Amino acid sequence: MKYQHTEQTTKKTVLVGAVTPCHNLYPIERIVTLSAMFDRKQIQILVNHDEQAIDYLIQKGFNPIVYKNDKQLVSELTKLSPDLLIHDVGSTELPLIDHLKTFIPTVLHFDDFGEGGTAADCVFHTLYQEKREKLLPHYLVGPSSYVVPKQLQAIHKKTDELADKPHIIVAIEGMDADNTSYRILRHLLQLQIPIKISVIVQSSYSHDVDELKLMALSRKNIKVIQKDNALYELLGEADIVICGAKYTPYKVATIGIPCIVTCQDELEMQHIFPTEANGFINLGLGKKLKQSLLQNAVMEFILHDARREHAVRKQLNIDLNRNNQYVQSLLKSFITSHAKSTAFLIEEQAKKTSGMIQ
Repeated sequence: MKYQHTEQTTKKTVLVGAVTPCHNLYPIERIVTLSAMFDRKQIQILVNHDEQAIDYLIQKGFNPIVYKNDKQLVSELTKLSPDLLIHDVGSTELPLIDHLKTFIPTVLHFDDFGEGGTAADCVFHTLYQEKREKLLPHYLVGPSSYVVPKQLQAIHKKTDELADKPHIIVAIEGMDADNTSYRILRHLLQLQIPIKISVIVQSSYSHDVDELKLMALSRKNIKVIQKDNALYELLGEADIVICGAKYTPYKVATIGIPCIVTCQDELEMQHIFPTEANGFINLGLGKKLKQSLLQNAVMEFILHDARREHAVRKQLNIDLNRNNQYVQSLLKSFITSHAKSTAFLIEEQAKKTSGMIQ
């Protein structure tokens, strides 16, 4: 997807990214995608020190500035003196953002659930939770805040027909602290039906991969794939995806694939995007996952065409593929004038349809 650059986008923009505490690389993917919305000559990327993130950015043709702590971050931003800061490092503290606001005109945050978000000009919440109290007007919450990575935009399902041996992709993000990948594979092996299974293991996986590989040897058509971007290579041929409750459900819903979700912790349990309302079967905590629940969910998708079609239709109705143009329009509103951006925020808060930010 190509973005139109106007004279307004020539102001200096700095994007700051960090790998999440559970070693999820998506925030780094997000700042790369957002960077394409600006004139390449007018942007600079900063990244919190992480070898995986640095390597990823270099592969994408960027020469990031690396920082290790908030003091170094402030020092680098002071030298760069940007007009716009896009901050994608998770939750922040209020004193840091208050200080940044003294010399940066506009500060936008993604998935900041800390006090620092209250001082930002706008906060996008993609990993949103059930609203228990009224949010400040500059918080934009909902599926439209998801930024679609370029690699995902190019993927199309090869067929909607179920394969003779349905292909199940197991893709637990990051460290997989409770080794849910192992538990899922063990349960799937008890299904006495012809299936194909691919278990994706990221470089940050915190367990012995050999245990997975040994278990995979017990049946044909099972692969353990150690590659960070393997999901993008497999989504086009997936019949069912089993994943966590962070960013992978968005990737799945962009394509439209029957999906079973297992949460990695209590925080993920609160994420309300990957639920039945949006076309997912959510089985709760992965560390408490029962064999019968997982098998029933898999068989529900395999045996019932209408159930699969219903799930895919709900996902595709969200229409995540329009998000990037929408986000770019919002970013431009912040660049052109504060009054225009305020009007944009007020307009979005007034929208109530499920497909838009609410």
